Parts: sequence; structure tokens; C-alpha cells
Amino acid sequence: MNFQEYANRHETGCLVLDEGFALCELDGRARDELPMYFDNVHSIIFIAEGELTAEIGGKPYRFSRNGFADVIDAIPFGITSVSRDLRAWHLLLTEDFLAGVIKNRPPFPFSYMLEMRERPVATVDDETMSVYLHRMKEIARVMSNTHHHFRAEMVRNAVWMFLLDVADAYMRHCESERSGDDSGRMKMLFARFMYMLPQHVREGHTVGFFASKLCITPQYLNRIVRRISGGSASETINRLLVGEIVKLLKDSDISMQEIADALNFADQATMTKFFRRHKGCSPTEYRKANR
Repeated sequence: MNFQEYANRHETGCLVLDEGFALCELDGRARDELPMYFDNVHSIIFIAEGELTAEIGGKPYRFSRNGFADVIDAIPFGITSVSRDLRAWHLLLTEDFLAGVIKNRPPFPFSYMLEMRERPVATVDDETMSVYLHRMKEIARVMSNTHHHFRAEMVRNAVWMFLLDVADAYMRHCESERSGDDSGRMKMLFARFMYMLPQHVREGHTVGFFASKLCITPQYLNRIVRRISGGSASETINRLLVGEIVKLLKDSDISMQEIADALNFADQATMTKFFRRHKGCSPTEYRKANR
């Protein structure tokens, strides 16, 4: 069943955007429609009250209050039973719709994707559930305004805000799980950061890029680096990136555009501006002076 077929079966509690999104509020009345199976669609479901059983990738799972699941990669998902006191929300997103929301800026660290594939069901705290419920009301409010000229874009923005909340809750959970001896943990994360830098600096130049790989927030990574090294994380990244440019200028004859491409700059002009800010001259001038 895809999201449109679901909406047709569950008209009373389901809001649908033709662009590929549905938001459905589930209660005990869903018992009359079970089982319901979905494929080729990304499902997010969470339980405010009651219980629900489901199959994800052929495996049975049981949800209770504050249960949350993110069924990524369009893995087959089915709802097999619900309690009479159920109060739940189910979001269905096509891959095209999700791509339009994220726009190559996924808020989730890569570890989140790996964990959802292995353990798609989790339990959130009351505060996080309250935030999610607030977002659902906002999405429902926007979707209900069918005469708004920019309804689809407003829905995408509202869904994006919800995904940011999900990512934030996950990253805070990661930080909480790894807490303990804060000084020892900071040293461990700093060591991992410094180990990762030369391996990945050509891929990403931002604090957020490396924080995502470490499953921490950019603010926390900055705090770690500043406490241990005295400088900021961005200064550390930029220093190594400048070194990579210098290495290619000195040790190769490739063009400025090829260097910009190799180091994942948006274009040659962006690289030149970056290099001039840190070295006081353009890459071309530096190459001539250091031949």
C-alpha cells in the first residue's frame, strides 16, 4: 500500500499532499482496518498513548507509550494490531518528497542511518514526545489550509522542522550515553577528531561535517577543541585544509580548478578567496613564489 491508498482507506484521520506526503492520526478505530502494510514509502510513527504492534522488514515489534520508529530505505512496514486507547501519528513520505525536504542537507549523522537500519524502534522521553506532538499539530494546521498558494512548500518546511527535532533528540541521546568522565571523554573525542581530519578534510570543511561523524553537536566539538588545544575546531580544520592546498601547489602541476575540485571547493574562486584569507596571497602567487 502506498500513501495515497492509505489515505483513501483512512480518510477521517489522514491529511494528504499530492506531492508525496501523508500525515495520519491513528486511534483504536484503526483496528477495523488491520492489518495494513506499506512498501516503497518512508514511514515515521510514534505513540503518545496506548500500544501498537508492527512488522518492520519482516520482524515483529511492539510499541507502547513514547515509542518511536523511523523506517528508512522504504523497508516493508506493517501495522498488525492496536489497542483501544491508541493515540499515534504516522507520517508517510515518498523518496522524492523527502529529497525535496532535505535538499542535500540531511540533519542526521551517518550513525543515525546505521542505527535505524539495525534498531528502527526506540523510546523517547516525555519532553521529546511533547515536542513531536507540537510539530504534528503545526504540520496538520498547514496541511488543512488547502487554499494557501504555497501550501506544499510550507508543508515541506514544517516537516523539515520536525526532522531537525528528531535529529536533535538523537544527538543529545548520543551525548548523554557517552557521558561519564567528561574530561576523559573529551580527550577521546579530540583524539578521534584529529585522527579523522587528514582522512576527511578533502570531503568536508565544516565543523558540522566532523561533528556529525562523531555523533555530537558542532557546539560540543568546538568546546572540546578549544578546551584541549586552545583554538577552535574551525581554525584546526582550516589550518589543515590550507596545508592540503599548499601541498598540491608545491608537489604537482595540476591547475587551480583541479585543486579546487580535488578539495571539494564549490569553485576555483571560493578556494582562492579562502587561501588568500589565510596566506595573504592567491594560490597562483604562492605557487610562483615557492617554485
